[in-house]
Amino acid sequence: MNLIKYLSKQRWFMGKNRTISHVETLDSTEAGTTRIKLIKVSFMDGESDIYTIIDDENAVGKILEDAFLDGSQQSVFSGDKGFFSFRITAPLPKAPLASVKPVSKEQSNSAFCAPGKFFFKLYRRLQPGLHPEAEILEAMNKADSSRVPRLYAVCNYKSNAGEIYTWGILEEHFADAKDAWNEFCNDMSSTDTFQLGMSTAQMHESFKKLGGPMYSSDEPPFERLAQLLQSTKDTKYAPQLRERLPQLQIRYYDLLRETFSDKTFKRQRIHGDYHLGQVLITQSANGTKHFEIIDFEGEPTRSLDYRRTCRSPAVDIAGMLRSFAYAGAVAKTDPTDAELASITGYSKVSGVSADAIEKAAKPYILAKAIYEACYELEFRPDWFWIPAQALLAL
Repeated sequence: MNLIKYLSKQRWFMGKNRTISHVETLDSTEAGTTRIKLIKVSFMDGESDIYTIIDDENAVGKILEDAFLDGSQQSVFSGDKGFFSFRITAPLPKAPLASVKPVSKEQSNSAFCAPGKFFFKLYRRLQPGLHPEAEILEAMNKADSSRVPRLYAVCNYKSNAGEIYTWGILEEHFADAKDAWNEFCNDMSSTDTFQLGMSTAQMHESFKKLGGPMYSSDEPPFERLAQLLQSTKDTKYAPQLRERLPQLQIRYYDLLRETFSDKTFKRQRIHGDYHLGQVLITQSANGTKHFEIIDFEGEPTRSLDYRRTCRSPAVDIAGMLRSFAYAGAVAKTDPTDAELASITGYSKVSGVSADAIEKAAKPYILAKAIYEACYELEFRPDWFWIPAQALLAL
């Protein structure tokens, strides 16, 4: 396999705009008729990343079966420089693990599924340390939260030098679940967004007992956006936004100071990458809708320490409000009523007034729109108008 050529074609590879100097296998082990490998990718700028690769991805179910078939609570497979471990965190359902197969949808990680039973997430770009998703799911399962997937197992690699990497998790798969993004693009009812707001507040309440590093402020990418606005071919919004950008930067810091002095929300653990794509909709036998929140890994481009930081819950609220705005833009509907209903639902559970929630979310809404504008200009220029319109209206 030509690893450089292979990596450059994968959506989950985060080094596409960087020149690779060389690729090497750090360690590997045989399991389930294939090999699990940790690959080190070194770049010409002197930096490097570590990725997980499985030679035959159709054999992931066989790997899991190999690890758990004898009922072991933990299985260990030796490599040359460390150990690949599989640790059970909850009793496995009675279903064949070998039925876990690849899901075609590729994002920053890779997905494998046995419908209605198992969902396996293979983390691609690895960093040493405690992984936020495994940590959060295990803690919420212990608290008996029914609104998140049951975590069945955690897959780690421990090097002989003592570094620990989480390279996969096995969790519950919700049968017949619908993607909230698609559903809300078709029909964004205020009743549903009210309930989702309640679910968001319940999620934040369950996070309060989790510890984490203290948040250190980082500025939204104003300079990066300024550079992209200079080079874009867009003539409708870019000139206006270039002119407005200095005022938006001042406004962001003014809003942030007001938020910190207000103390509406205490800093705590949050989801960190919260939007409609991180929510599934299930339905009970009596027709009641439930919102199942998934993907607690945070922003994959950030460090593990950053993803585990304690921040304002308003960051998540702002992320979801911006997601409503995107769904409204796609559906060509005004999301205002849905946004207000979501805030009202959050207020009902949290006890924080709707006005205070709106005020606390404002700097993070602006920051999120700055990130969105950068992303769209770089990767989806046809969507740039969505954050551009939002920023020009702020």
